Amino acid sequence: MKKRLFRGMNLKKHAGFTLTEVLLAVMIVGIIGVALAALTRAAARESGVGRSKIMLSNNLTSFYRQLRKDLATATVVDEVEGPLDGASFNGDYVSLIKFISNGTAQGEAIISGVAPKKIVYCFKRGDDTANITPSGDATRDGIIFRLEVAASQAYPECSSTSGSPVLTNVKYISANADGAYYPVPLFERDDATNRLVQVNIITELNTKPIVNDVREEAISLPTGS
Repeated sequence: MKKRLFRGMNLKKHAGFTLTEVLLAVMIVGIIGVALAALTRAAARESGVGRSKIMLSNNLTSFYRQLRKDLATATVVDEVEGPLDGASFNGDYVSLIKFISNGTAQGEAIISGVAPKKIVYCFKRGDDTANITPSGDATRDGIIFRLEVAASQAYPECSSTSGSPVLTNVKYISANADGAYYPVPLFERDDATNRLVQVNIITELNTKPIVNDVREEAISLPTGS
């Protein structure tokens, strides 16, 4: 009975995949693979950009913290450079600000037991001009140094052997760059009140895409400085 039943059924043999189906499957898998690879690269790039932005932001925060700490003790501000152009530099170096901390112009201590000192912030412009905006007198890879000596000494000169770096990857834009961009780095005393120093900084990395951070702060000076 069972034998007759199976003989009466019209059984079809299972057919394999056709060449068209195989090629279609391979093409679909290839498209998915390319899309996943592109997404992975994009995610890695965005992650790298994010890390770079955080690094630049943290560096600027540390720099401004140190500068505010120094200027909070300034008793004599002897020089604030203002906007920079090519004529501002002695070679590749320029002093951005010079001041005496806890001392008179004659080097005498104001607070007993606290040694007065002279502090200079120097800038060395970099030489990276690739893919930079503006395309005129602008560079990347600059460094800001901090110099400190006893108040009885002369202010130290900004040079290749001077000080410790307090900020790297600093962008320089000349005050003469077509007049369309504000110059950086900028240390400029407020003429109206004479109690503020405006400090504008751009740090920038020559990456793809370009990553930068901009920070502008007006820092108060102590009374009498």
